[in-house]
Amino acid sequence: MQQAMTKRRESIYQQIGGAEGVEQLVETFCGILETTEVGKPVYLLHLRGHGMAHARMEQFNFFSGLFGGPKLYAEKWGHSNVRQIHAHVDIDESVSQAWLTSMSMALDKLSYSTELKQQLMQSFTDMAAILVRQSAQARV
Repeated sequence: MQQAMTKRRESIYQQIGGAEGVEQLVETFCGILETTEVGKPVYLLHLRGHGMAHARMEQFNFFSGLFGGPKLYAEKWGHSNVRQIHAHVDIDESVSQAWLTSMSMALDKLSYSTELKQQLMQSFTDMAAILVRQSAQARV
């Protein structure tokens, strides 16, 4: 019981293994984007932008702070507002689903607990919905 209570108090950053765990998640996720059909729409968006090396670095920085670790993205850019980060990208439902499916695949590969995976996917799904709405409003 005590171990379960301690685990719940740990940040996601701690639960996944700190910086090393965040890096492993980013590498696994980006690998899926680069090598699967499901990830291809997101991969192509990154190629039109600054490329995958840039995406890996900034995703690591963003996830670090999002998960309760060092706020690297905010320290570098002055914020970690997901709307501002993606304001220049048109994210429709198909891109959103490609991202979410690719992330789900990455979490499965890393053998996260069901509880942790559900928590992360709910957070990612909520963020994706915000970005899809933002893009739809920008198109009007």
